Amino acid sequence: MLWMRLAIRNARRNLRRTLLTASTVVIGVALIVVTVAFMNGIFGSMAELFSAQVGHLRVLDADYAEREAFRPMYENIAEVEPVLELIRGVPGVVSAEPRITTSVVLAAGEEIGDDYGLLVGSTETFFREILKGPDQLVAGTWLSGAADEVVLGFRLASDLGLDVGDEVLLLGQTQDGALSPIKATVVGVMQADSVLNKQAFVRLEDAQWLTDIPGGALEVLVYGADRDPAVLRPVAERLRSMEGLEGLAVQGWYERDPWSGMMGMVDGMQLFIELLFVFVTEMAIFNTMSMSVLERTGEIGVMRAMGLTRFGTVGIFFLEAMVIGFVGGLVGTVLGSAGALYLEVHGMSVPSDSGDRFGDGFPYTTTMHADLTADLVVSALLLGLVMAVVGAMLPALRAAAIQPVVAMRAQK
Repeated sequence: MLWMRLAIRNARRNLRRTLLTASTVVIGVALIVVTVAFMNGIFGSMAELFSAQVGHLRVLDADYAEREAFRPMYENIAEVEPVLELIRGVPGVVSAEPRITTSVVLAAGEEIGDDYGLLVGSTETFFREILKGPDQLVAGTWLSGAADEVVLGFRLASDLGLDVGDEVLLLGQTQDGALSPIKATVVGVMQADSVLNKQAFVRLEDAQWLTDIPGGALEVLVYGADRDPAVLRPVAERLRSMEGLEGLAVQGWYERDPWSGMMGMVDGMQLFIELLFVFVTEMAIFNTMSMSVLERTGEIGVMRAMGLTRFGTVGIFFLEAMVIGFVGGLVGTVLGSAGALYLEVHGMSVPSDSGDRFGDGFPYTTTMHADLTADLVVSALLLGLVMAVVGAMLPALRAAAIQPVVAMRAQK
């Protein structure tokens, strides 16, 4: 208790400097909470969108997986129904949907232009329950199930000047490389994320006709109860070892480019930001404790002469720093959490083309939200204490090394 009283007295002795140091801790912790929560929200949202669009897991021909950049559509799952039946019986699988994706040239009139898009053909379950397509329509209706209907992403429809009721030519290729056209009626326009806005959606049967893969698909998208890699890995292992799926590859969304390369970059950015704020805060605490040691050299000598041990000297300065760190960390966590909660509810709007630099592989929405978690709040509060302890370590050791006789002689 004596240590605590001395630590609190020392913190109150030069109140202006103590408040300045505490405010540095407040700002550092608050910025860490807001920044990390916002980054978690942005990349968590991107991961959610990405995993929904490409499947928590996907099953496809192993040769197609190796050369996917060249889109060798002849390496497909020729008969997809038996594969679907096997996959849907695996424990942990909630849904399995066949899909065909292929690049097409779109033309609104008689002339073929240079407007490219990705044609996506899949099941009604995939479009309605996974992509939530009908909920994101800004015009028209969703696919009715009739032939030669298409729903366009907002970006494609805008670039082509198309609206509901217009006809559009979709020029693609069969699996053998022959040109293959579809003339479809635009029944709806969907505005979703940056990736879906550049796609065209048709029935699986229409995509099978265009690519000449009757009864087949390029891939089967598999969904579990959760996109967490730890939950999905056992399911993936079961699929890889199943009889009847020989020659097929199984990939998790977390293993696929460009996301797999992005995860390390995100962790690195978050670590850099945290270290930057921690360094600045620790320098402020180090300065405060160093000045305190210099001002109280004689006092420390007297207390050492009266029996205060080196360990006790270190403890006084550590406790003083921890008081500052705890109060500053608590206030900073509260302020940072308030800011993060505001961003979680209201979000921050970004220009619709701001993500183009990332390419078409990263889905994002124009309103980005934070994601504040209990783990982040607790970590921020503990970080305030850690910063205080680390920042006070060297000054405290210097104080403990002061010789009583030398200190009292300097006092005179």
